[in-house]
Amino acid sequence: MTNTGTGKHHLYWLEEKEFKAARDLLQANAYRLSSTLLTPCQVLKSRGKNLVYARPAIWSRICVRQGSWYRDSERNGQFMLMSDHRLPREMDRFLDSEMSVSGFLPEELPAENELQEIVASKEYQRQKPKAWEKIWLKDSVIFKILFGLTRFWGKGDNLKKYWLHQRVNHANFLSRQVTTELDGEQVPYSVSENAGVCSSCVEFFNVVESSSRKLVRSCPGAVIFGGSQRDTYYDIKPL
Repeated sequence: MTNTGTGKHHLYWLEEKEFKAARDLLQANAYRLSSTLLTPCQVLKSRGKNLVYARPAIWSRICVRQGSWYRDSERNGQFMLMSDHRLPREMDRFLDSEMSVSGFLPEELPAENELQEIVASKEYQRQKPKAWEKIWLKDSVIFKILFGLTRFWGKGDNLKKYWLHQRVNHANFLSRQVTTELDGEQVPYSVSENAGVCSSCVEFFNVVESSSRKLVRSCPGAVIFGGSQRDTYYDIKPL
């Protein structure tokens, strides 16, 4: 099965001092930079000379629990900048990965018992942040309202229904139990529909398994706040 689409983004990660120098360089080249206000995935709205970046604090604004992946990673404290084209060559040393729309769609997704095995993997259990699985009532209420209004979730859907799916997507990128072959490489991919994905930013922006290629489906938040596509996989290639 295939899906069609276009679009490519280049991701840059910078320390604070490096970001300030890069901002001056880009502004001198007629680029306009704006900071995300709500979520990291808003950097996906970068277009042309209008670049969007994310400060470290944005990972603890709305998606606090989800941002624990960033805070527990080597990215912690770094600024993230995205562009829909390659920036001036002076920026190349900060270029981290390339994100493009993929034609991949799996013929079927793993069954419930397979999902349980992936979540139980030692890779996931060892690497998951402590805060990631600490669910508060606020999470359930916000998800229910937001995803219900945007029709990602149906009338009877709730966080309990999708909790296994939200965990297993990160678990599969860590354990690499479900993969597809691309260019002679076994590449892990998101193993649920969009409704069951949470914090796709972790893979979109190469926070986990930063040296590995990934095929990632958007979480509802990335569609709502970042403008990414439903029913689409994105190919994340470390550079």
